Amino acid sequence: MRLRLRVFAAALALAVQAMPAHAQGTLSNLGFGYPVGGKSIRATATGGAFGEFDPLSPVNPSSLGGLVRTVIGVQTEPEFRTVRAGSTTEKSTAQRVPLLMLAVPIRGGFAVGVSATTYLDRSYTTITRSDLVLNGSTVQSTDQNDVRGSIADLRIATGWQINARFKVGLGGHLFTGDNVLVRSRNFDDTTVFGSVLDSSRVIYFGTALSLGGEWSVGSGLAAMMSYRKGNGMDARVQDSIKTKGNVPNKLGLALRYDGIPGSIFSVGLDYQDWSRMAALGSSRVETRDATDWHAGAEVGGPRMRGLPILMRAGVARNALPFGVDGKLVNETRWTGGFGLPVARDAASLDLSVQRANRTLVGGSAKESAWLFGVGIQIRP
Repeated sequence: MRLRLRVFAAALALAVQAMPAHAQGTLSNLGFGYPVGGKSIRATATGGAFGEFDPLSPVNPSSLGGLVRTVIGVQTEPEFRTVRAGSTTEKSTAQRVPLLMLAVPIRGGFAVGVSATTYLDRSYTTITRSDLVLNGSTVQSTDQNDVRGSIADLRIATGWQINARFKVGLGGHLFTGDNVLVRSRNFDDTTVFGSVLDSSRVIYFGTALSLGGEWSVGSGLAAMMSYRKGNGMDARVQDSIKTKGNVPNKLGLALRYDGIPGSIFSVGLDYQDWSRMAALGSSRVETRDATDWHAGAEVGGPRMRGLPILMRAGVARNALPFGVDGKLVNETRWTGGFGLPVARDAASLDLSVQRANRTLVGGSAKESAWLFGVGIQIRP
């Protein structure tokens, strides 16, 4: 009996290892994961439109230029998802700390920023029931796949305000993270069959260089541009390089208008050639280059502690970069939030809420999600 159990366990371990993950309870985490974006709560509350000029969003390094006070920022952004495919409904959650940031002014219009942001997030759990035929008997089991993975963008950057009209900036990026998969099979009849457990871990490592600029055209209008040049990215298993790809290049453009006192309006777009990562994945993963559009506004509201409450709203249209078996996902977001003074101008609290609707192109599956953001800024 012990020999039979060992033989069965070995055979089942191989079966689990080779078994493809069919459903994962979410559309947004396909492929390498969901592109979190790494923007501040102020930027996410405005549909991402403020990312190019917000110094707490590590997007455009020129946004650091002219900073006059040290700023420390930290935020959390849990997500609550619901997927519907026909009559089937699944719910899942994701807990994220997508941004840690420290920006310090130096002198002469220079400032330095150090940040850690979530670039891609891929965390989910699936549980399925299976009927297996072993030695002519049907055996029932429960299969569970646990995936915990993310890639972080670690950046150090400097910005310089040349004069009242121009800013420039330069940043260096380290992309690193891992993807851990744990697969288990538990049989209903535990007196005859033992459990099977298998796991694997893939580690990612890549670098990039970014630069940016801002031009104040006049009459309250400003234009921003940023570009990130991605270098190589490796996927490693047990310190051995298994596949090689590249960090996606990224181009960002935005316009800002602040000619109305107490109000800021912005529109912009981001383009990333995600296909540069395709070589890191399997042939089943569909990777596309994506252009994201966003628009947002911030206006001053009632005063609190002598300072105005900042009210924010925005909208974004995103093309998620990863799909499976030729099926891709599009996303529309409606966003809003507030900026609340806590200790006059020494600290503030930012709140955001986002409603995301995601659809599978060429399929019937849909996903809706609520994302709630809380960020704290400290200016010692």
